[in-house]
Amino acid sequence: MSQNQSIKGYKGEVEMEKVNQIPGALMDWIIKTLNSGVNPEAIVDAMIRKGYDPRLSYTTLFRIVGNKPINTPGVHAPYEYEQPQIAKKGSILRTSDREIKVLSKVEKPFILHLDYFLSEEECDQLIEMSRERLKPSTVIDPKTGEEKAATGRTSKGMSFYLQENEFIKKVEKRIAELIEFPVENGEGLQVLNYGIGEEYKSHFDYFPQSKVVPEKGGQRVGTFLIYLNDVPAGGETVFPKAGVSIVPKKGSAVYFQYGNSKGEVDRMSLHSSIPVSEGEKWVATKWIRQENIYKR
Repeated sequence: MSQNQSIKGYKGEVEMEKVNQIPGALMDWIIKTLNSGVNPEAIVDAMIRKGYDPRLSYTTLFRIVGNKPINTPGVHAPYEYEQPQIAKKGSILRTSDREIKVLSKVEKPFILHLDYFLSEEECDQLIEMSRERLKPSTVIDPKTGEEKAATGRTSKGMSFYLQENEFIKKVEKRIAELIEFPVENGEGLQVLNYGIGEEYKSHFDYFPQSKVVPEKGGQRVGTFLIYLNDVPAGGETVFPKAGVSIVPKKGSAVYFQYGNSKGEVDRMSLHSSIPVSEGEKWVATKWIRQENIYKR
């Protein structure tokens, strides 16, 4: 049975507005569908399309699997976990200009949740520097490796040049000191803005293997995500295969690593930004490459 057939197998009807309770029949269907080998992220997407609240859809799935990693069937390239340098620094991290507290850590996939990476004033400054440069966001086409517009990513965004000004230099230096990757291994800092109903569906941040260009820094190995405002409702960053959901908090950050020294990538790093249901969401993202992006 195909995934699409499995997803269509649940015939329950819901109203067009978001539904906030899960009927027993749907719970039975979710369990049966998971056992049939359907990807959990496909199940969540189906529930959201039928009108179920996105956060409720994810938490229901997490509860069913016992908040344990969800393994997608099929044969994939292996991934050997290596402990990042940032994981060896304890629960209080220090840079040349900031003391940062570790809120939580997940080993597989590696996810580190940090508090007070940026001050409230720095968050506000980054938003204001970005506001007039926002454009509809794009994604990487997995077949061509080129950027394109996509229905699965409904935010607006912009990118700074590496070390574009003194403020951006300060933020980039702070990231580099924390994760111990050179500034030159990072792509330009990107700022994204999500309005009500806007989201970024489940995806990987690394490139398709056939589209990795060694001369341009090689594969992406990690993502540093900074929350620039508090979101009244929705907008969580969800790692569906790991059973992890992170609520945006102004000034906090998440670092997740999905590449190792062998060039392998971690499929457990699948993640999404669920729709904002109240207010708006501002985030800044720094993608880290294997090597210097700008070497020639």
